[in-house]
Amino acid sequence: MNGLQKRQTMIMEIAQEAIQRCMPAKMGREMSSSFEDLPPLPKIVVDWLGQASLLYGVPFEYIVPDARMFPNEAIRFFYIDENWVRRLIDGAVSIGLNNSDDVLQLLEYFEAIALEARRASANTRNQLRKKAPRTSYSEGATLTGFLLRSAAVSGWPGMEVQAYASKDRDPAKALPILRMDRLSENVLLVIFEGVPQRVDLTEPPEGLHFGVIADTASPPNFEVILRGLGYGGFPPGVQFTDPAISAPIAKREGAEGVLNIRQSAANLQAALADQNALPPDGLLSSAGFAIQMVRAAGMQSFISGVETPLPTIPDTV
Repeated sequence: MNGLQKRQTMIMEIAQEAIQRCMPAKMGREMSSSFEDLPPLPKIVVDWLGQASLLYGVPFEYIVPDARMFPNEAIRFFYIDENWVRRLIDGAVSIGLNNSDDVLQLLEYFEAIALEARRASANTRNQLRKKAPRTSYSEGATLTGFLLRSAAVSGWPGMEVQAYASKDRDPAKALPILRMDRLSENVLLVIFEGVPQRVDLTEPPEGLHFGVIADTASPPNFEVILRGLGYGGFPPGVQFTDPAISAPIAKREGAEGVLNIRQSAANLQAALADQNALPPDGLLSSAGFAIQMVRAAGMQSFISGVETPLPTIPDTV
């Protein structure tokens, strides 16, 4: 018996003992008037039920019954069926039942037990990460999530996920993440508290660096998308959009892959001047040049009701 099996057996034994303590010995014995009158379930049992509510320990073939439903380089969004989770909890707590009296007692207090499990699931992630517990949560929130199978999961193990209840990135409508786990080298499972209208997947922020966009020519030509400097109505650091405007980056003659910084800066300055996006002196400073050259971490957004095919992202160097 391995360590996980021993832990599960121990939890089941504790749960059986705890549930037995809550059950009357005979049908003629008066049942407790409320769940609060019964001895509390041990914390280890409540925590285990909370984890089960978030599909911990559930075999993967129960989540994805057919491999054709989840091919490589795919993302699948889902709702968690509350009825299914309740039956899972029902089965877990039923290990302590020995007779019809026990069944009646469990039927009376099952809703309270399920609520305890739901409350525990709200703090499962913080508990496993040894962080402070959440001070509030939504008891009636629908649980949703997604499964991602992609090389990006193994390529960027520090990938960040943000979900919002609106289609914009309103921080006030950010949804809590209840679970975020790599189930295998290239499969990521994330569960949210609430129904997202927007989900953003972002490369680890430590990937920030200078770089350029390369086209498919051989040898390639380089360019960058212009960013605002805080002048001409363009917010500082924000890329030009609708349409995106680029500027060519020059290479040194006879030194393939080596940039001509002086000429590149002149190209950027001219392109920004065409958009009236330079400071009053009309010059591009070294700080402004750095803003243009930075390559921020890439982000892929999924927005409800909007088709978002995976874009063709140009190579960067």
